[in-house]
Amino acid sequence: MSEGLDKELQEFVSVSESFSTPGTSDLNDIRASYNLMCQHYNTPHPKDIKVLEGAVEGPEGDIPIRVYRPVEATSTETIKDTPQNTLIKLPTLLYFHGGGWVLGDLDSHDAITADLASQAKVQVIAVDYRLAPEHVYPAALNDCWAVYQAITENPDIFGADGERLIIGGDSAGASLAASVALIARDINLLGFNAPSLKGQLLIYPALTSEDLPSRTTQAQAPLFSTPDLDNFIDYYLGHKATEENRQDFKIFPAQADDFSKLPATFITAAELDPLADDGPDFADKLKAADVQVKSLVEPGLMHGWLRARNSSPRAAQAFSRIVLALKDLSA
Repeated sequence: MSEGLDKELQEFVSVSESFSTPGTSDLNDIRASYNLMCQHYNTPHPKDIKVLEGAVEGPEGDIPIRVYRPVEATSTETIKDTPQNTLIKLPTLLYFHGGGWVLGDLDSHDAITADLASQAKVQVIAVDYRLAPEHVYPAALNDCWAVYQAITENPDIFGADGERLIIGGDSAGASLAASVALIARDINLLGFNAPSLKGQLLIYPALTSEDLPSRTTQAQAPLFSTPDLDNFIDYYLGHKATEENRQDFKIFPAQADDFSKLPATFITAAELDPLADDGPDFADKLKAADVQVKSLVEPGLMHGWLRARNSSPRAAQAFSRIVLALKDLSA
């Protein structure tokens, strides 16, 4: 399915596929292959950021996080009358990694989150939420919510500007981000005055249970297929999705009944992806509810293209649009 791709993306698909283990259903083997592929594309951290490790107390144990801060915003800093060695409060992106709720960790997306922090000049906090099938729904969502709560309740501890908090992620991580945004909005509507998000950044997100056209037209897209998507959802839930599951916005955010009062949103989908229509579909629902939204479908790109940003001019340009959107959302 790589016909029609430009040469750099053909090479990206070929190299990425070389790490796969065809014919195996052993999840340990699949995870090992995925991690090797991610390591192949990892790059050194930019010199203008500092990386800090930490953890947040979760519902069933500590949730590891990794914090990426611009160097000029670390150490011996002063916020008005606060003492030195206090973290300057920065616009912050809370980022949930992709991997179908089954794969990935802080290391799998390390270079991506580091580059976002460096290029957008924001703090990025990446979350190592629990994975299925060992921890089925709602474990991952509960972890993501716990980190969101920790940051919004104590932004100073995290060096986060509570008025400029963005939530986002890629693929399954984008789905988790959108669900957290909806839950946070509902709490505000109930009058609990929870801190509001300033924006959400959704990269080739999985959002709907509907059988949108791209599920068929891109069923065998490069690197990610409709059967892959179905398998990941089964892993995440621990069973085939029931009709109740399919209408649950905490699993499929686009199935919410109300999209009003959500934060400004940037959605970027990939043309060659079973999820290609999820972004525009969600954007239409947000626009109908008077939410500020910008939606793109990047031509000639496939699911997982973020790792091609250093080798493909097309992917590099798409990544620059994400960086610009992040700057705009956090301004």
